[in-house]
Amino acid sequence: MNIFALSGLLIGISSISMAALMLMIGKERLHHTWALFCVSVAIWGFGGYMVATTKDITQADMWWRLTHIGVIFVPLLFTHFVYEFLKKETKPLVPILYVIGFFFLWANLFTNFFIANMRWTFNQFYYDSPPGIFYTPYTILFFALIIYTHILLWRAHKTAPPSKKTQISYFFIATLVGFAGGSLSFLPVYGIDLYPYGNLTVFLYPLIITYAIIQKQLFGIKTFLTQLLVGFIALLLFLNIFSSEATFDYIWKTILFTAFIGAGYLLIRSVMNEIKQHQELQRAYVKLKELDEAKSEFVSIASHQLRTPLTAIKGYISMIVEGTYGKLGPKQKKPMESVYQSNERLIGLVNDLLNISRIESGKIQMEWQKAKLENVIKNTIDELQIKAKEKKLKIVFQKPQLQLPSFRMDPGKMRNILLNIIDNAIRYTAKGTITITLTPKPQNRNLETKSVVMTVKDPGDGISKEELAHLFESFSRGKAGTRRWTEGAGLGLYIAKQFITMHKGKIWATSPGKGKGSTFFVEIPVQ
Repeated sequence: MNIFALSGLLIGISSISMAALMLMIGKERLHHTWALFCVSVAIWGFGGYMVATTKDITQADMWWRLTHIGVIFVPLLFTHFVYEFLKKETKPLVPILYVIGFFFLWANLFTNFFIANMRWTFNQFYYDSPPGIFYTPYTILFFALIIYTHILLWRAHKTAPPSKKTQISYFFIATLVGFAGGSLSFLPVYGIDLYPYGNLTVFLYPLIITYAIIQKQLFGIKTFLTQLLVGFIALLLFLNIFSSEATFDYIWKTILFTAFIGAGYLLIRSVMNEIKQHQELQRAYVKLKELDEAKSEFVSIASHQLRTPLTAIKGYISMIVEGTYGKLGPKQKKPMESVYQSNERLIGLVNDLLNISRIESGKIQMEWQKAKLENVIKNTIDELQIKAKEKKLKIVFQKPQLQLPSFRMDPGKMRNILLNIIDNAIRYTAKGTITITLTPKPQNRNLETKSVVMTVKDPGDGISKEELAHLFESFSRGKAGTRRWTEGAGLGLYIAKQFITMHKGKIWATSPGKGKGSTFFVEIPVQ
């Protein structure tokens, strides 16, 4: 037996077995469509076996025509199945494809416009070559549909929930492997005598799909297998009753059979409830994802709409405080300065919400350029000096002994990172000195700097172990933060971490405990 015959036999047996399994499940059109697809592949497989084992040209021509009954409908049924699997509307494409398919079937069975000639190939069997005038349009349709359906599966994979994504992955891989090998069979038709070893890969698609059915609950097989197992065991127990020789045997075997029927019923119902709950969870996941996207969109729009009037308010209050509209007395100036500070906090909150919205939607833009981290730190400290002096705190920047190189970063995002960390140190420190250090890694003058570590150390309120675990989560604030600064939303460090991740860096914090200060570390790779 040659390899072509062997591969055809394996394809035929595996595909017809898959079709039988689908027809046994047979509750939905999805199962029936896949079963018909498997039957078409089986016709191709068994037909290939017969072609490869005959030496008579007339019989070879007959078997090739019968084989092509399956070949013609393989891409059509697969397209139909993909539409059913992805729950797409089948009209008008699928009906049109079947009309075209029956036209090619007519040409194949009753004319020489599809299969025109036979020639002896590979010193083993006859091949249909060269083709008739309708064979090339069919070949083009075959490849067009296979490419199109796999594009549909790929697109669906990107937006599908996890369980559906897994199912699509298995189908995509299994059918791509099968079609990639099987499509090489077209080459000898056009005179390219490449032996159809690729047909062996077609045998893999039922194996992959079978694994997916058992392990990944493809086609809702879980309930069917449970029913099959319960039914089989129940049948054995029922037959076992009639093997009894004594009255006592009849009684206890009947009780065992009855008890198993009850337990089996409960098991099947449990499995069905589990599947139902899983489906509900999947629907809830999709709904939650839609709500999350709507929330992000709302936050983004609201933030944009709020930022404009807040900026205008800031400008007018600033001019009033500076005396543009007339000099203010001490009683008026202090409240206006408080209003200005409150407006600043609102602008900061809106900017934080906008940043989170952009981060979660993946729309955040990085403005990369070469810059010196030392300069960004100095400018950030200058911005915060007034706030530090109001609390009589001192900020000390310990410059590195080695001159650090300029490296690729987003200075605006880096400033935001530093502002959040240093501003927190100021807010949660009652007295003392905040120390900022910058250290190259490795700390060797003769080696190239791979990364830079910035350390912000404060003698403030400190952080408990429980708070450290959630420090960089969104809307997370420690007890000290809630007690000292009620206006904070707990977004600053979360945003800082996201920006650091975009720089391929990392952030972490340590603290000896409550009232013993804290130290924040930021490591950024030099790139």
